[in-house]
Amino acid sequence: MKILSRLLFLLFVLIGVLIAVSNAQRVDLALWPLPYTVGMPLYLLVVALLLLGVLAGLGLGWWAGRHHRRRARERASEVARLEREVARLRDTLAAREAKLPVPGDPVPREQKAIERQSALVAPELMPPSRGPLVS
Repeated sequence: MKILSRLLFLLFVLIGVLIAVSNAQRVDLALWPLPYTVGMPLYLLVVALLLLGVLAGLGLGWWAGRHHRRRARERASEVARLEREVARLRDTLAAREAKLPVPGDPVPREQKAIERQSALVAPELMPPSRGPLVS
């Protein structure tokens, strides 16, 4: 790829030199509303107009892409906000999981007492037992 770009560069330089040698005549450039005229070689006028066209095309391309750049900035800020929220939720989840008892651990005494009291007050809220005498 590097060789191809160098060959194309040399080709354009060669074409530019050929245009400069072939079109060395002086041209008077009149700027209409102004009373001035500028005398310059024709190749210089051609190169200046090509450069002006390239700059105008780059400027219009940049101007046309402003909506995409703004949308990309908005999306990037939204992604950063969502990543912060995910990190916060992961931290919250990790903290809750650290507080939950492991299923194999014994239940604290207070929890057992609360379960017995609720069974006495509202036995219909307790899940049915799965013993052999279930009717």
